[in-house]
Amino acid sequence: MPPKKPDPKSQVKSDPKSTPKAPANSKSAVIVKYGKPVLQVEFKRIKFFVALFVLMSICMLIYGFSLLVNAIKIRSHLGAFINMISSGDGEILPSLLAIPIFFFICLNVAIFMLVYKIFAKEKRPGINRILFILSFLALIMILATLITIFMTLGHIFGSNKHIENGILIAMEKYAINSHYKKEIDRLQIEFQCCGSKRYDDWYNITWLEKELILKDTNTTTASTNNTQLSFGKTPFSCCSIKSKFPCIHFDIESTGVNYQYIPEFNLSISGTGCRSKIVEKKQQIGMGIVGSLFLFIFLEFLMLIPVRFLQTGHSVDHRFLGNSKTYTVWLFGSYTGKNEKTGIPDESAPVSPDID
Repeated sequence: MPPKKPDPKSQVKSDPKSTPKAPANSKSAVIVKYGKPVLQVEFKRIKFFVALFVLMSICMLIYGFSLLVNAIKIRSHLGAFINMISSGDGEILPSLLAIPIFFFICLNVAIFMLVYKIFAKEKRPGINRILFILSFLALIMILATLITIFMTLGHIFGSNKHIENGILIAMEKYAINSHYKKEIDRLQIEFQCCGSKRYDDWYNITWLEKELILKDTNTTTASTNNTQLSFGKTPFSCCSIKSKFPCIHFDIESTGVNYQYIPEFNLSISGTGCRSKIVEKKQQIGMGIVGSLFLFIFLEFLMLIPVRFLQTGHSVDHRFLGNSKTYTVWLFGSYTGKNEKTGIPDESAPVSPDID
């Protein structure tokens, strides 16, 4: 018997070159748009994103309120001294810290409420859009906070001439204004400083009270200049706490026999001016604010990652259906989620091979 001729149809089917490859299952395919990956995750991974978001939200809320309390403390301490020297300048540092943190707290609370609502059984496309907008606003706030950080650096390392002049003006009101007297004494005691640049700034200022001037034995003539009465004298608040010697704040420049006092060797008042102390404290607190803001926006960015995964996973069907399906999540760009829009042929369509 003559051999059977091979069926041309079977040749076409067995030829790998002539048969197109079937597309991968669209539910498990990794679709790339603009070079960014799109992932398929199960519902247990969605629950992990929720747990991570809740944990970070609580930490961010606690940290945010602690920074607000810190801003209030800065305002009541260093800010009060700077306001006495230069009106309004004491509000700058606490405001640079408090304002962005306050907006972040408001945004995070709103995001927390929306994440709770996207797990409703009914479709919530409007909630998803609002969640996307709030997440985008949080990114804008991160950029705005970076600008705030550079503003803070410019403020703390900028010119401080107004502080020096402001201290001198406040010192001139020492004898006539009880508020300034109290604040200057408090400043010099807490910061362990004296005068603006040095303790001898007090020599050129009439700071003695009238009662002390009348009792001074040197006031024998009416022509005596009041500023001359202050020479060699400083307020008691200039006394150095670290000094082991009795505090000599009158006749500072004179050698004393009773206490074996020699100003060149056992000066018992603070030798540092308040200007340098305030500038040093201002820079120290300012760098603390910069570090706190950097840490906060870093944590905020990390918190937005699970939020973005939840928002994108919810955006495909506008609801979560539990373990009955997988969910498509991504970080950047957009995803159509439909094969006909991505150019991938539907796997259910029949393939018609060409027969030569």
